[in-house]
Amino acid sequence: MKKIRISVVGATSLTARILLQLLCRHPHVEIAILTSDSSPGTPVSKRYTFLQGRYDGVFKSYNQDEILEETDLVFLTKQHGEFLPDTIRLFNAAQKINREFKIIDLSADFRLKNPENYETWYKFEHSGIDLLEQAVYGLPELHRKEIKNAGLIANPGCYPTTAILGTAPFVHHHQADPNCVIIDGYSGTSGAGMRPNERNMAITTMENLLPYKIGIHQHTPEIEQELSLTGNEPVTVTFVPHVAPFRFGMCANIYLKMLGSLKSEDGTELMKGFYQKEPFLRVLNPGEYPEIRNVVGTNWCEIGYVYDPRTNTGIVLSAIDNAVKGASGQAVQNMNIMYGWEETTGLT
Repeated sequence: MKKIRISVVGATSLTARILLQLLCRHPHVEIAILTSDSSPGTPVSKRYTFLQGRYDGVFKSYNQDEILEETDLVFLTKQHGEFLPDTIRLFNAAQKINREFKIIDLSADFRLKNPENYETWYKFEHSGIDLLEQAVYGLPELHRKEIKNAGLIANPGCYPTTAILGTAPFVHHHQADPNCVIIDGYSGTSGAGMRPNERNMAITTMENLLPYKIGIHQHTPEIEQELSLTGNEPVTVTFVPHVAPFRFGMCANIYLKMLGSLKSEDGTELMKGFYQKEPFLRVLNPGEYPEIRNVVGTNWCEIGYVYDPRTNTGIVLSAIDNAVKGASGQAVQNMNIMYGWEETTGLT
């Protein structure tokens, strides 16, 4: 089988590192171009020793024409808003030359359909409103058919992946009050990236729980958007994120005010039915609970459900690896779907 040529823009980020670890073992891809604004000309294997003997090139400066000429798919691992104008130009240039060129953007630049949400939650004006409509939200469990034919994938955020997958079966089947969804999220320090800041430094995170951006976290509209689409009615969430003292992994405790009694056994069966054909969803039996250690280093999402009859509350517990299923692994899963390969290729 002919391999596709891959480029990664922003290839020195933590997300890119995990992505390259996955790509270098994928049987259908060839790494062709890796760009870095900070390290042009530096041998890639000097930074990523795991690529020694597999990719002998250097980091390059970004060049749109070179990306279009020499690669078939580009992963964008830049900060939110940082590469937006370049992404728009790249997509439009590919369209003009009628190339089957594909983009998987791991930033939030195309996740939200309402452009006003970018001004409110990300503090920048979106300059590609037409492209927002064309981009496909890359959560395979909800949008597999659209992903298959997409030219631009908006790879989901890590908190949204965890929260949406845990909540979707209940809003889809209208079992929960859409105005009373409470999400208590916990992320490993890797979620704050590699640049030193208070959410990834040992002095502030070790032996500590660090709440942050309560009520104002930028992933809130992303969660609400996808749950509203799933339930075909507006969904409002209260989202409380924390940094926890581990490197990789993420869990969410989701509290749902149920519209009727839904026992633990029945809620579990509802989730199993909703996800029965999903290759990376593991629904646990009643009395079993997701744990970070069960999913770290994998593309799995593990979910469980408990019903509290005293308060009529459904409690969903959801766990992923924030850097794999929450970012790079999901990007590879999307790539597999786009090219018609077995969805688990390179991920198991």
